[in-house]
Amino acid sequence: MKIGIIGAGLSGLSLAFMLKGFDVEVFESNKKIGGLLRSEKISGFTFDIGGSHVLFSKNSKILQEIVNVIGKVVEHRRRTFIYYKNDFIKYPFENGIYMLSPNERYEILMDFVQNLLKRERGELKKPSNLLEWFYYVFGRAITEKYLKPYNEKLWKRDLREISLEWIERVPNPPVEDILKSCVGIPTEGYTHQLRFYYPLSGGIETLIRNLADLADCTIRTDEKVKKISIEDGKVVLNNDFVCDLVVSTAPIDLTVKLFKDWKLMKDYLNLDYNSLTVVGLGVRGRIPDFHWVYVPDKDIIFHRIAFLSNYSPNMCPENRGCIIAEISRKPNERIKNVLDEVIDGLRKMGFDFDLDVYGVWEWEYAYIVYNKNYKSVENLRKFLTKRRVIPFGRFGNWEYLNMDAIWKKSKELADYIRCEYENINNNTQQG
Repeated sequence: MKIGIIGAGLSGLSLAFMLKGFDVEVFESNKKIGGLLRSEKISGFTFDIGGSHVLFSKNSKILQEIVNVIGKVVEHRRRTFIYYKNDFIKYPFENGIYMLSPNERYEILMDFVQNLLKRERGELKKPSNLLEWFYYVFGRAITEKYLKPYNEKLWKRDLREISLEWIERVPNPPVEDILKSCVGIPTEGYTHQLRFYYPLSGGIETLIRNLADLADCTIRTDEKVKKISIEDGKVVLNNDFVCDLVVSTAPIDLTVKLFKDWKLMKDYLNLDYNSLTVVGLGVRGRIPDFHWVYVPDKDIIFHRIAFLSNYSPNMCPENRGCIIAEISRKPNERIKNVLDEVIDGLRKMGFDFDLDVYGVWEWEYAYIVYNKNYKSVENLRKFLTKRRVIPFGRFGNWEYLNMDAIWKKSKELADYIRCEYENINNNTQQG
């Protein structure tokens, strides 16, 4: 079986890695592989130019498999904070409540308990969107102090436009954790991310480069797929590459438009997403002992800041720091004076660095928005699979996935393809 894969990011290359023994060719429209997991070196500073990515998982077997591909890694206990009222409290917010003043802890405790009792008595309306779910589960205080401002900043939308499909991604802490935090007892949340791994050298792209080296496939970089057609039961890419099956990790709306009859799906192409600007700073000055910080403040341009030089000692020259700021934005929006805005935001947070180098990177597709039209993506999936194109990955199948989930789904898809191939062989032999 000959297989074409569109996209040489984590989804495409992890699948190619799993499909050893098949004739696989990977098409990447950019000159470099990696997608959002790319790293770039500037004057000795290594920046993860698609945002901060670390490796963690509830599944220890999958975690170890990915670590084995990376090779040498650094293991960390998470040191992650939220910038709140000019201070840094522990992430997640509900586990950092113990760091607030006694009066604010009492306010949150009373509101949370009253909301919990109303919910148990059936006095609260069932939620129909993300904002209503926040109020339903966490109450007014936690929602309005952190969840609402941060998520509005990240999504750049009224949270009533975000559907309930997204809540599977939102940690829902045990009630006792919130109660303990409110009375001043430290707790840990999102515990499967509490310990994480990161490549010792080369940035997050080390995972991508090693996958490409280990995969038994041909990778065509700087080769954009502009057309897909079906001819004599085969799938044809760009009129010249003929294969039995295509797996596309490119954004699903763009993949559909590669077929000449794509207008059949025009009523379902109203998918929503956010773009991303990443600003990298190579600096001199004291770097705080943080991994990353979430920033809900409207007056600061970035929603998250990551101190990559705390991920690995090999990210920058000695006595220097490596930082990236992540700025969510709407598609086609461009931010003026973004470097100055980022430096100003850092200073507002109390950080003052001397700048050595910087870089700015723009990403059109970054965050899938689970709006009320999200379910229409199923029509696009059916359109493609009927044409022997399997949509796959975060953008390819239009589902938000972490690295470990992509790895797991790659294994499952590879097993499915292998099973289909064996069935075809058996039917051929019987015929």
